[in-house]
This record gives sequence, C-alpha cells and structure tokens, in this order.
Amino acid sequence: MLREDLGEGLELALAVPQHAEALFGLIDRNRAHLRRWLPFVDATRSPDDTRAFLKNQLRELAEGRALTLTLFYEGRAVGVLGLNRVDPVSRVASVGYWLAHEATGRGLMTRAVRRLVDLAFAHFPVDRIEIHCAPGNTASCAIPERLGFTREAVLRRALRAHEFVDDRVVWGLLREEWEG
Repeated sequence: MLREDLGEGLELALAVPQHAEALFGLIDRNRAHLRRWLPFVDATRSPDDTRAFLKNQLRELAEGRALTLTLFYEGRAVGVLGLNRVDPVSRVASVGYWLAHEATGRGLMTRAVRRLVDLAFAHFPVDRIEIHCAPGNTASCAIPERLGFTREAVLRRALRAHEFVDDRVVWGLLREEWEG
C-alpha cells in the first residue's frame, strides 16, 4: 500500500521522506496543540529532523518492526499514525497517532486507525494491538473506545512529555475481537 483512498476526502499514504516539509510545517504550526502529549515535538526543529524520522521509519518497515502512515484530508497532510512497535515474538503491536488541531472533531483519525488495525492484522505477525493514552487526552482515548478496544490498565506516572507527567491508559484489542 503506497496510498489508499478512504473516501470523503480522506487518504492514507506510506510516510516517506517526500512528506518531510509538509509534516514539519504541520508540527510547527501545531506545537502548542501537540506538545502537551508528545515528547518528540521540541526535538523536531527542522524539516531535516522530520526527514530523518521518516527515513528511519522506512528502515523499520523493511525489517517488519513498524508502519508509519501520513493522513491526508482534502489533499493536505493533517497527521500521522502507525504501528510504532511490532514485536513478532510476543505478537503485539503498539499504535500511535497525532492530528493537527484544525482536523480534529471530524472522526478522521478514528477512520484511519480502523484501517491501520485492518492492515496490522492482515500483514503483520500480531494477535494483539495496544494503544496507550494519557487519561486527560480525551480525544485520543475516545479512538480506541470507539473501535472496540478494552481499557485494560492504568499505569501510574508512565507518560512523560516535557514538563508533563501523566498516567498511561492501556487499551488492548485481540485479533479475534476485531470486526473492522
């Protein structure tokens, strides 16, 4: 899958270095929105930082350890999602995502994560998918809830983003529970 139309103006594409300028611009314009929850924001200072990340993600994909996708809405990049860690021994994958502020509240990321879960179960050696969120990040926590994940645990003070320390809610989904 290089690019897939999800309908209604929403597209997923393999995140490639050619997206670096657009994604860096998106991060830069959304620093205040993203920084509260994501530790990488302050370290992303130029398109070169984003390009290096994307190149590394392609290496991870080649090794079967990750899949990173760029989310486009009406032709513009609006976010990123992916399998951040694929553990073929434990057969577990972890999903992560972020979305530009102007694209929130439309169900775009929920639709994209639904497709990512389909891809994970179809093409990766996983039987379990996890999503970890800070409980205060209600928009992020709503996605696994909408998709039928089970809220399994709260790890105390387990998420650190800059000066913020939060608990971590662990959501889990087993292959046999997935209906797509």
